[in-house]
Amino acid sequence: SVLVLLPLEVATGVLYKLTKLMIESFQIQSGENAPDLLNVITDPLTNSIIQLDKSVINEIATGDPAARNKSLIKIWCKTETTTVLKNVTVPGPENCTSAALCWVEGNVTWTTKNVSETIYLEKCHHLFASAKLSDLAVGLILLALSLLVLCTCLILIVKLLNSMLKGQVAVVIKKILNTDFPFPFSWVTGYLAILVGAG
Repeated sequence: SVLVLLPLEVATGVLYKLTKLMIESFQIQSGENAPDLLNVITDPLTNSIIQLDKSVINEIATGDPAARNKSLIKIWCKTETTTVLKNVTVPGPENCTSAALCWVEGNVTWTTKNVSETIYLEKCHHLFASAKLSDLAVGLILLALSLLVLCTCLILIVKLLNSMLKGQVAVVIKKILNTDFPFPFSWVTGYLAILVGAG
């Protein structure tokens, strides 16, 4: 490959031009959130099976201890954060937002503060959105499913190739593989076999 493709690329730049055309056809935006080539194809299927909460992954990566008890499985796909004025307890009068918004009831000091609240609007539509399973159980189920799908695909590929290499196709391949060209062109036989195999 190196002996053939490297000089060809240096002389013509054909591989660069070909891959540039392919990438431009995907209409990928540059920047931080540019999609992966494979993700464009696989995301619709994986999102229908499972969705992960990226904010929890970020919290775990930054070392937030509260994130250890959170689930990685995304349950709510549409949420809204609003700021609400609420009565909250504080350790003492010095922690109040202002003197006017501070009162004491027994041993408890109250103040009015702006508190951020998350409103859950819409649940996700993947297989495990409503399942009451732990992350470990979901991970093991997905591992078993992915191995099953992988093995099934490999078996089907082998069966497909076996069925294709019977009958007329097999006769043609055997003729080509067993053919030897006369002396000056004997080197062509191997390349011809490679082309037939690729075909």
